[in-house]
Amino acid sequence: MHASLKWGLPLLSGLLFWASFHPVNAGFLGFVALVPLLVFSQCASGRKAFFCAWGGGYVAFLLGYSWFAYTVPPGPFLVAFYMGLWFPAFTWAVRRLGLLWSPVIWVAIETLRSTLFGGLPWLLLGYTQHESLEVIQIADLGGVWLVSLLVALVNAALVSPGRGIRVAAGLALVLSAGYGAFRLPTIGLYEGPEIAVVQPNIPQSLKKEAMRSQSQAVDNYKKHFALTLKAAEYKPELIVWPEAAIYRGLIVHVDHAPEWRENAWYEALLEPSEKTGVETLIGGLVTEVRTDRDEDEYTNSALRILPGKGIAGRYDKTHLVPFAERYWIFKGIVHAISGLSLAEMKPGSGFPVWNLGNEKYGAQICFEAIFPEISREIARNGASFTVNISNDGWFKSSGELDQMLAMARFRSIENRMHVVRATNTGISAFIEPTGRLQSVLEVGGKVKEVEGVLAGRIRLTHSSSLYRQVGDWVKWGCLLGVLGALAGRFFVDRNKKAA
Repeated sequence: MHASLKWGLPLLSGLLFWASFHPVNAGFLGFVALVPLLVFSQCASGRKAFFCAWGGGYVAFLLGYSWFAYTVPPGPFLVAFYMGLWFPAFTWAVRRLGLLWSPVIWVAIETLRSTLFGGLPWLLLGYTQHESLEVIQIADLGGVWLVSLLVALVNAALVSPGRGIRVAAGLALVLSAGYGAFRLPTIGLYEGPEIAVVQPNIPQSLKKEAMRSQSQAVDNYKKHFALTLKAAEYKPELIVWPEAAIYRGLIVHVDHAPEWRENAWYEALLEPSEKTGVETLIGGLVTEVRTDRDEDEYTNSALRILPGKGIAGRYDKTHLVPFAERYWIFKGIVHAISGLSLAEMKPGSGFPVWNLGNEKYGAQICFEAIFPEISREIARNGASFTVNISNDGWFKSSGELDQMLAMARFRSIENRMHVVRATNTGISAFIEPTGRLQSVLEVGGKVKEVEGVLAGRIRLTHSSSLYRQVGDWVKWGCLLGVLGALAGRFFVDRNKKAA
């Protein structure tokens, strides 16, 4: 290789990494995306190497998070500025610990960027394989982290001159696919409840207008309600509305036992269930009022409504979106940049599950589906399926919608739990405990920015998983292993210098 060409290797890795995910969705590139970066770690060091590696990471995440621009135009540039730093962190650690450590280092870095500052476990290497159903079944052993480890191992094997790691990577890949081929037939599926999902396809501009205009809020509600009547024709046991279907007017007094203010919006919340006689789950923004508090608090909630009984359950979103639902000290900055003036939300606590016939289900809201530990808690609380209500209308028809669906498939495998995706603009889907897409709402060949009803009898399983029982042993094991190895290397180097 010409000496000057090596400085472009991180950029090549960044482009391959980005292309491994949607919207390109060339998942096979995940097995080679780290190769140029690993070669670079072996032949470059110093300040220039740092900035070249950071530049490659910047491009990878700038393109990967390009859909941020729909809400905060500078968002992709700001997020990429931080996320890009993980590329030079990776090459630095590989130079110190060696190429054989690179798969473990990569997962350790994914762990850090999925945890620090609230965490954003997005664009994890394992997600590139979402369509390789047999290979990704190992997620029920160690989560998406184990799939990331496998893909990173193949990358390392392609660079290493050692025969042993190539044999190990090939064997690991064969064993993973073999495990999937063996495991899939053992996951006995049975017919669960009939579910109907309402997808109204309301543009985000009209959602925001509903916060200011009563008439627009009513129009949005009527669209949900009309689709609900259509959904009731399928005779479902549960009808689901997406996140924040009702943007205003839901007020609960919490001085003592929660007491809902019986206004027009409260009646509107109950009406779909009363009219159809079917249990409903509705996403709504709730205002909590307390007499001993000067300011009201707000929650992004999923409300369970039973015919004749009213509100019978409430889940408040626990993991709030940084800078959109939880501002910390950045509220004024976000408003100045984007014009958004959403109220800061109060996080919920706990993950309730509710009965639906002989089954139990829980709820999670929007990007909570990207956090494996949340789905795991719902499964451990006894749920056989979870309902993920979301409003991805913020991001129009971008690759964000596809990325969300791909990540939700892993949640079903990890916990052997059916995932129901109920969205405003798409992609609404039923995902079996195997990760297979049972059905997707499609209208005229489109799955994004369409309205309609997705109905069907979801498939469940009695199978459990090691991941459900043990949790994130892979990601924490990799992080502790790398920190321990780096600490050992530090003391070895220091002793050599002292000698």
